Amino acid sequence: LTLRAARDRKTTLLGLGFLGIGVGDGAHGLGHVLADLYGGLPGQPTWADAFEAAATAVSVSLATFFFLTIRLYASLAKRGEFGLADRALGGLTLLTSALAFSSWAYLQAWRGFYMKLPGPWRPTVLALSVSAVLGMVAMGYAACFSFLSLAREKKRSADPVVAERYRYAFWAMLVMVAAVTLVLAHPFLVAKPVLLSVATALKTLFLVSSAFLLYTAVTGPEWFVRRLAA
Repeated sequence: LTLRAARDRKTTLLGLGFLGIGVGDGAHGLGHVLADLYGGLPGQPTWADAFEAAATAVSVSLATFFFLTIRLYASLAKRGEFGLADRALGGLTLLTSALAFSSWAYLQAWRGFYMKLPGPWRPTVLALSVSAVLGMVAMGYAACFSFLSLAREKKRSADPVVAERYRYAFWAMLVMVAAVTLVLAHPFLVAKPVLLSVATALKTLFLVSSAFLLYTAVTGPEWFVRRLAA
């Protein structure tokens, strides 16, 4: 919806980010379902385990790209151009994607060096996976705090519609900070399936809520925003 409603460069970028994280999370969720139904780990791996690993690489990469588009939106809204920090974060996004595909797509899905299996490859796979997650989280925090700064400034706008839009954007970013923090907690909860499931459910809820609030802020119809503000 954001992509279809885009009228400028920054909104188009954000729309692409929304599309990306939707595809990534959808693939990741499908991978989990298939692995639960047809996977063989921790025994003999199957095609479902390979699909889940590859989908994880796609999900991490596209989530990082989504966070990058939030950062770029904030930069374009503030300055009308990208700065050196934006280019550096673009490099971080590429590095994170490379790490994710090296771990989940190449070593695990292609070579069969799964972290759930014992072997000398586990430290390497673990290091690559953790590095990718940390890259995604760093990108997430950078994006959220950049947009929070923008929203704090725009909330003081004399235009009531603009001010209301960025009130929603402000709350969207606070909720997204919580979601990013839950992503950071994931590696520490792997050995606790119940807590991991709770954290995953909360992360998904926070991301969906944040996405709705951000959509309302960026491209929600003016009449809708006015009604909410009434």
